[in-house]
Amino acid sequence: MAWWRGYINQITYGADLRAPVDDFRVHRLADELIRQRIFTLPVADYYNAATEALRSSERLGFDDDADEGAVRDLLARLIAALDERKPWPDPPYTDLPADEWRSLQDAPVIGRISKRPMNLVGHLNQRFSEYELDGQVGQVIVLRLRTGQKVGLRVSSLRESNVQIHSTADPETTRQDFHDLTGLDVEPA
Repeated sequence: MAWWRGYINQITYGADLRAPVDDFRVHRLADELIRQRIFTLPVADYYNAATEALRSSERLGFDDDADEGAVRDLLARLIAALDERKPWPDPPYTDLPADEWRSLQDAPVIGRISKRPMNLVGHLNQRFSEYELDGQVGQVIVLRLRTGQKVGLRVSSLRESNVQIHSTADPETTRQDFHDLTGLDVEPA
């Protein structure tokens, strides 16, 4: 199977290709690829996959009922829409390995999110990782914001509705940047 197949399946999975896809939907799809909230891999990966798929003589539809012409049209128009948006901005945040928590374990709590961790998993498209440090067990997500700050989201139980944000960066600026880049409300600590 071609390396690009999974990317193309992700792009076309939700699209109703029985009717022509209008420009609005193509541009919205391009925006979602760039934002990396629904499509979590770098936009360049999807772009390269679409380019390679169009060069291929393989069938692109994810099932036999898919209209091959519609799939190829969608990908060609998506590539053009992504080209119009170059250079692509960095994603709002990137996930870091859970080991990065070590550098934040003693950082102050700068804010709280009043949501259950599972709701954050869906919103951020990131999973909590278990950590154990000095006999303490918990769940963390470590992110680097596009603005440069490193933040750790920590809960001691996935059932709690209180996620702490730890950072060594300026609290007020980091809370605001976190809110702007994730859309999540943050209460000061």
